[in-house]
Amino acid sequence: MNQTTVYDRIAKVALDRYDLARGQRCFLGHSGSVTFRIEIQEEKFLLRIHQAISGFQEDVWQRPEAIESELLWLAALDLDTELVVQQPIKNLQNRWVTQVDENKEVFYCSLLRWIDGEISKLERTPQQAYQLGALMAQLHQHSQQWQLPQNFMRPVYDWNRFKTALANLYSAISQGLISAENYKLLEFAACRVQKMMETLEQNRETWGIIHADLHDGNYLLNGDELRPIDFAHCGFGYYLYDVASAIQYLPPSIRSCFFEGYQTSQKLTENYIQITEGFFIVALLDVLSFHVNNPQEHQGVSDTVKEVAQEHIPLYLQGESFLFDKY
Repeated sequence: MNQTTVYDRIAKVALDRYDLARGQRCFLGHSGSVTFRIEIQEEKFLLRIHQAISGFQEDVWQRPEAIESELLWLAALDLDTELVVQQPIKNLQNRWVTQVDENKEVFYCSLLRWIDGEISKLERTPQQAYQLGALMAQLHQHSQQWQLPQNFMRPVYDWNRFKTALANLYSAISQGLISAENYKLLEFAACRVQKMMETLEQNRETWGIIHADLHDGNYLLNGDELRPIDFAHCGFGYYLYDVASAIQYLPPSIRSCFFEGYQTSQKLTENYIQITEGFFIVALLDVLSFHVNNPQEHQGVSDTVKEVAQEHIPLYLQGESFLFDKY
């Protein structure tokens, strides 16, 4: 019996807990979690089985209290803002997370309402960059004002996380993916970022719950509207880290449009460019650390490290800006 068949059986059991067992299931994929589109009558849902591909993700993301916390923020965003997000749904036992036991293994599942929109593969326009900045500002504004529920638990994007990401990349040297010289440059840059982070305060204006993964595949285009999806990596972090993790996927020529959109509702500090550039470096480290365990991404890891080591880090170490010039 193949793994997809096992997950289909788990999905059927989980859907029964929502009284949706009659729904048509369509397997979508498996990465950080196993996902199915569920259709019943005129309604569509997204079912997630929170089981990452082996080695792709830390166990913390699979804990039921972490999953529930993600869903609580989504529910609050749906209630408190005009953003269109995937509304989470409680099961028949009035719980956000559904446990399914399968062959002495425990699987945790969650259900979200499906939202319409498309993931565009076209290069983003200045207007879309502006809209993305405004969207992120709305997320941060809600985070600043939201009273965290009791026992809310999500991972933290702090220096310890980035240090671990850098350490995880060390294995790429022996795999021939990156050179020892380029790894040393990553270390130098990370050390500079650490010193920068030590000067930053953690207060309501700078730190809170962030999406942490708002790349161009994690928001839908529905006409002229941008709709954020996949909050599975949300956690505590600096708002400018969230900005950096999103802006790295935009062409340099339109990144200023992102900041214009962001400032429609959120203020930026005077030295926001330098701070964002530091977070840009460690955001790349975090992404590379995630992909280094996937053989299909090895070429991308190798190419990215070469580019960053040649184009970004030398400027960063010299105190020169790269954000609006280097992809």
